[in-house]
Amino acid sequence: MKLFLRILFTSFFILNYNQNFSQELDFHSPIDAPFDLSGTFGEYRSKFHTGIDFKSRGVQGQKIFSIEEGYISRIEVNNYGYGKVIYIDHPNGYTSVYAHLKEFSTNLDKFIRDEHYRLKKSTIKKFPKKGEIKVKRGELIGYSGNTGGSFAPHLHFEIRDTDTQDALNPLMFNYKYHDKERPIIRGLYLIDEENTLVSNLPVKKEIRKLNDSTYTTNDIEYSKKTGLGIDIYDIQYKGLFNQNGVYKVDLLIDSLLVYSFKMDRIKFSQNHYRKIMYDYISVIKNRRRVLKVYTPQNADLSFLRDNNFNGILDPSEFLNNHVSIRVSDWNNNSSYLNFRVKGTDSKDEITSYDGIEILTSLNYEINKNSSVIEIKRNTFYNDLLLNISYQNDTLDLGEDKDPFRKSMIIKLPQAILDTLELRQSFIGRIEDKEITYINSRKDDLYIYANTSSLGKYTISRDTIKPEIKPINFKQNSNISDRSTIMLRLKDEMSGIKSYNAFLNGKWALFEYEPKSNLIFHKISDNIINEGKNILLINYQDGVGNKGVYKAIIYY
Repeated sequence: MKLFLRILFTSFFILNYNQNFSQELDFHSPIDAPFDLSGTFGEYRSKFHTGIDFKSRGVQGQKIFSIEEGYISRIEVNNYGYGKVIYIDHPNGYTSVYAHLKEFSTNLDKFIRDEHYRLKKSTIKKFPKKGEIKVKRGELIGYSGNTGGSFAPHLHFEIRDTDTQDALNPLMFNYKYHDKERPIIRGLYLIDEENTLVSNLPVKKEIRKLNDSTYTTNDIEYSKKTGLGIDIYDIQYKGLFNQNGVYKVDLLIDSLLVYSFKMDRIKFSQNHYRKIMYDYISVIKNRRRVLKVYTPQNADLSFLRDNNFNGILDPSEFLNNHVSIRVSDWNNNSSYLNFRVKGTDSKDEITSYDGIEILTSLNYEINKNSSVIEIKRNTFYNDLLLNISYQNDTLDLGEDKDPFRKSMIIKLPQAILDTLELRQSFIGRIEDKEITYINSRKDDLYIYANTSSLGKYTISRDTIKPEIKPINFKQNSNISDRSTIMLRLKDEMSGIKSYNAFLNGKWALFEYEPKSNLIFHKISDNIINEGKNILLINYQDGVGNKGVYKAIIYY
């Protein structure tokens, strides 16, 4: 009963906390588009999603506004990550973030393009002084786009605590949107928490839907410490097909709330724990996002700390109990998965496992034939067994079923005498018979690289320089009717490492869009001369294969 009252009080406090945000703050909308969400706070991504994603009607160029008065504390142009992004510090203690922009507003665009040309860099990160670039509430600051690590036009929007830089759920700030649909529960999984040295696929239990809100499954008998996992998603309304994350998950046993978490605040330093909050092997093998309804071992997540119970079912304690998992979206639409668990005596099955025991508290240097694997302490989240072999020039670290907390170093022996061949060689990861390039270094004995995945590795070679060709102009053509100069620049193996473009001997800004292998220059930069112009582009790939493109154009 004390646990129930404590959780009830905590839930009441957080509810009031959220309501106070709504009462005290009324931020301007960040986008000139409906509040259709293609991503929710805290959902599964490469890390926990630290904002919400606004759909932009499937197009780029929707107006983006500052949600409150303040000043720009950071502005960035990158080929990856957030792409073109603006950070605004507000006097009320919050920072708003607007990412994947296509363009900045006129004044900001001039500021950042001047910096591009001053530094002669196509990617740039600036931290203006406090109050240097002020903005007003509702001021136009840019236009939605698809830059950086975005795969469809949208606005990624964040609100952060300025002092801590913790990401906060933007929906706490009086943003309302239409959503009357309950979350969807696709599957229930049993995750073995008894033998943590060996990772296996969770056992899937078939579920069935009883009505609009309730799912069930047959009684579950278990004999080991077991964690529950669920495959869930939320939709905003029928016809909007994005499968978003849910806001809150509750575990009730015999109608008593014993474990709960909600997505209100995420510390960036804890963001990597997404790898173990979702069952890693289910993602790798089956592309299923199985969310754990318990605290994973060694997961230091602040949004789980209010729980006195870790959520793991012990058959000696839960002998015959009714379990309910409740999942809710921000608008408190909820779905329930109800079933009964029955603890049974362990069958004392003895299973032998082969491999090297890797303890997270120790450093290791493992030699296999002539290869070397260096594992520092806390490389993995949990202790594990590794089966490592090196045969036929291939290093096999074992099946990719354990997530890394940080990378380890693999060294493969090399006896390459030809300097060109050595420069072009790299360690590649073998996956589905394809080789993926990994940035590699060399010394007299080894080619070595950092990796954060188990699997197979070998030494490969990239002998082909990147390909470049113009898209909207030709050699000796007149471009006076163009607004941009576009070329396709791509490399199939080691990728584009660097490029520099010059017009009539002067450095020219060519922006890069890796997703479409495009580089492009805006004529409005006003560095093209009337009449004849000489365009020169130097480029190289990840192993140093270089090329030069030269063209004469007229304006």
